Amino acid sequence: MLVYPAIDLYEGKCVRLRKGDYATQTVYSDSPADVARSYVEHGLNHLHVVDLEGAKQGHLVNQRAIESILNVPGVEAHVGGGIRLRADISYLFLAGARRVVVGSVAVKTPHVVQEWLREFQSERFVIAVDILKGSVAHSGWLAQANLTPATFIDSMTQFGVSYFLCTDIDKDGMLNGPNAALYSTLSKEFPSAHFIASGGITTMADIDNVSGAGCWGAVIGKALYEGRINLGELGRRSTL
Repeated sequence: MLVYPAIDLYEGKCVRLRKGDYATQTVYSDSPADVARSYVEHGLNHLHVVDLEGAKQGHLVNQRAIESILNVPGVEAHVGGGIRLRADISYLFLAGARRVVVGSVAVKTPHVVQEWLREFQSERFVIAVDILKGSVAHSGWLAQANLTPATFIDSMTQFGVSYFLCTDIDKDGMLNGPNAALYSTLSKEFPSAHFIASGGITTMADIDNVSGAGCWGAVIGKALYEGRINLGELGRRSTL
């Protein structure tokens, strides 16, 4: 399973939230590039980068920090957070992003995402499935749609999407384990999809649990910043 260390950006710094609450922000580093470089040195080339301010404002805000990460040799990153404009997608691909993560637009205006998938190729996108109390959340997790995860995923697979980043918001930043049952259910319902688990992963056992649940990848954030998981061991375990 491929492991994605998370780099969440706010005002150009690496931060973490609890359950997506911007009021619970903790700053871990003033240099996102240094954080990315540390991960790469431990064999963790694949990163998950989120522009938290962009998620709130609906367009990229932390371009300079994003570019500093993408310019680190060896980095292959998913980048998301407020990606609602074609111009932002084009910019990220030109800047060196491996894939772009799209969430709110896919929920609210799926026909727009369908056009992007045709133009830039569907395999270059990851669709964010953010789940709060059984429903899909959007707009920086500040709103909920009348949409179940399965219905949303099914609609996206019809467009040719195969990569899905699934986050249980209640688990995010809480360091109390992932919702493996959720990922197991989704993996069984959509066996051809590549699910990337996010939220609550704190130990190597948690990684084993989401891998056993059928996930293709896993995002790890706060547990790394707080030293709950050894970087060297994690690098050895991250593989396709």
